[in-house]
Amino acid sequence: MNVAVIDIGSPAKDNIGWAVVGNRRRSGSHLDACIHAVAGALAAGPVALGFEAPMFVPVRDKPRELAKARTGERDRPFSAAAGAAVLVTATVVVPYVLRHLRKAMPDARATVDWHSWSRDEMAARQLLLFEAFVSKWPRGGAARHVEDAGRAAEHFYARLTSGEPVESSVTAVERFNILGAMMLRTRWTEDTSVLSQACLVVRPDEK
Repeated sequence: MNVAVIDIGSPAKDNIGWAVVGNRRRSGSHLDACIHAVAGALAAGPVALGFEAPMFVPVRDKPRELAKARTGERDRPFSAAAGAAVLVTATVVVPYVLRHLRKAMPDARATVDWHSWSRDEMAARQLLLFEAFVSKWPRGGAARHVEDAGRAAEHFYARLTSGEPVESSVTAVERFNILGAMMLRTRWTEDTSVLSQACLVVRPDEK
């Protein structure tokens, strides 16, 4: 089993980083190299792939609450400047990753349902997609982003291998699953119910 995290940023500005943690450890700042590494790990066993950007937004009925923080967000809401900026970048970076990963692994299966995802080492080509949450997005070059991705991947890998139940750090009663929409667009699923499914959020700074 492996956990991969991509710290979302602009590849052209050298502010993106990724890391794979598990039995196929790798890291770097080139997006295509990340896709190749994740595909290789996925061919051999299950992979959890996280993106450090808001991957779902709450659906609410009261206008004044529409942009308020999701339950579990401590420092700032998803709609604050940093979250909003990285979300926009994610709408082009994440589909690129999913589209090319799909081409590399056409027989793989993806899900956002962490309860049904198999961690069994024999369950090759089983991909769990999730949000890796950080309260403060790092500034600096690629090395800092690689470090941040590695910290998030190490944290989730430790949680998965501890045997303890995994729960989402950030939730919403009702939600629009942006990651699910990206899965539909890149043909990882045809089930439109993914648009309202819960999305796992893993917070690296939680014990």
